[in-house]
Amino acid sequence: MDDLKAILNLWVVTNNRVGLEDEEWSNDIGILKTLDTLASYPNEFWKYPVVIYYLKYREDMDFSSKFSTFLHRLLAILSARYIVTPTINAVKSGILNLNAEIIKSDSPKFEFNPIDELELKQKIKTAHKNTVRMILKELAYQHQDRLLPEKWEIEHILPQKWQDTYFPGVGANEVRELVEHIGNKIPFEKKLNITASNGYFQKKRNSYDKSEVEILRTLSEGNSDWGLDEIRERDLRIADELVDLLNGWGLNGTDEQYNHLTPIPEERFNDYQAFVTMFKLPDDNDSREQFLQMGQQGQSGN
Repeated sequence: MDDLKAILNLWVVTNNRVGLEDEEWSNDIGILKTLDTLASYPNEFWKYPVVIYYLKYREDMDFSSKFSTFLHRLLAILSARYIVTPTINAVKSGILNLNAEIIKSDSPKFEFNPIDELELKQKIKTAHKNTVRMILKELAYQHQDRLLPEKWEIEHILPQKWQDTYFPGVGANEVRELVEHIGNKIPFEKKLNITASNGYFQKKRNSYDKSEVEILRTLSEGNSDWGLDEIRERDLRIADELVDLLNGWGLNGTDEQYNHLTPIPEERFNDYQAFVTMFKLPDDNDSREQFLQMGQQGQSGN
């Protein structure tokens, strides 16, 4: 009966977005964002290891930290595998093995085949429709510290309808294909019924600027127009950003490497990724400790 009550608490937090008084982890925004992203995973397999891990280790003193690390790696591996191979069988056997490993250790082995990063980047650009909401959440949550609105639409920045004269010299099939690329999609609270014609993007910006989705407002502020070249460019940026993010969460790392890494606070993780990218450093404990020491020196200087 206690386990059933605990499972209920887990899903109350996940589904109703409320914190619980005696559950410290339930007020950790990093955990809440990760659970919300997992909730958009295309099937239910992610729930089994999450429930097992929660029941097994929820009373540990440092549960929030360990749960966060576990959820991030789970999300990284499951999302990458489904993006590359969008079928249930892509993760089924790995999940069954993971369930057993969780019973043995709070730093379980993830026995999944490695992901080819070049293939992953290509598949991200033309992401299967079942993965789009998950991908957009992964991206959006790196730029805001609150949950996305409960209800939001997958916004096509360049509309799915356009005037024939808007893209002279470009075939309709090419336009139609690019409109469905990940670089043309973003979370938005409502659906806009606007056709691509002269001045269409300015009309959209008037609505985007009022959004609570930070990556949407940033895109609106940083672009005066939106067309096929902007989609292609954003395709590349999203693919690079997402693969870097998933690697930072432990996508293709060894179990030993990611189970003993110095933790980076959730609110500083984006800065850490920028740090290792800028200086071309590996994601290891030396890089993490160097980054954290820089932060401490900055605070002492103030």
